[in-house]
Amino acid sequence: MHIAICDDEETQAVRLDALAGRWGAARGTPCHIRAFASGEELLFEMAGSYPVDLILLDIDLGGGNLSGLEVARKIRRTDARVALAFLTNDSGCVFDGYEVAALRYLMKPMTEENLFPLLDLALEHITRTSRYVVLEVDGERRRVEEDSIIYLEARGHTVLVETAAGPITVKAALSALASRLGEDFVPTHRSFLVNLRYVERVGRNECSLEGERVVPVSRGAWEKLNRAFINYYREG
Repeated sequence: MHIAICDDEETQAVRLDALAGRWGAARGTPCHIRAFASGEELLFEMAGSYPVDLILLDIDLGGGNLSGLEVARKIRRTDARVALAFLTNDSGCVFDGYEVAALRYLMKPMTEENLFPLLDLALEHITRTSRYVVLEVDGERRRVEEDSIIYLEARGHTVLVETAAGPITVKAALSALASRLGEDFVPTHRSFLVNLRYVERVGRNECSLEGERVVPVSRGAWEKLNRAFINYYREG
């Protein structure tokens, strides 16, 4: 699980790292922590795309001009899915979290008793929401929902990722991206990978996708692609 913590008290990030490590060892789910000292720093570093599973926000952020709730509002303008939770010393502000769909408030200091149930809830939240992949785009990390990816095309040292929102170019090998995507992504050719949810027809030489898109089908890929297409709609 990837967790970001935004708190001007460095000790909170240290405490989270230790506690999340114990939780992860018990659940078989490794945790990776990124710490930010202010809301401005978090918003700048993530630039509107939040490639983490959970963001812990201190309500009282003394290291910048934005409160934790203000940071949460800005996050929600571009990301409705990422799980949010608040750290606070004041139980009176709990109801403020409803407008940003916060999972929970944690009273400081964090302990196993209050953090572990939150991480369990966040893990459940991840399994309910759609899968995503984090891509390096123009020097920034961008979270892209798998369901939005139509197909991928290898172009030399880059990969064109065609999404419902438009194309993205990534410096990576197609095989490396394929290993990070779910079972709905199937090769049609050594240079193409399609998302079965967008496939309309599979031919011997071409695969038709939504939006009048067509990608090539190689002789070696046809049988597996056709079988995957049939099974996908049979099971669906």
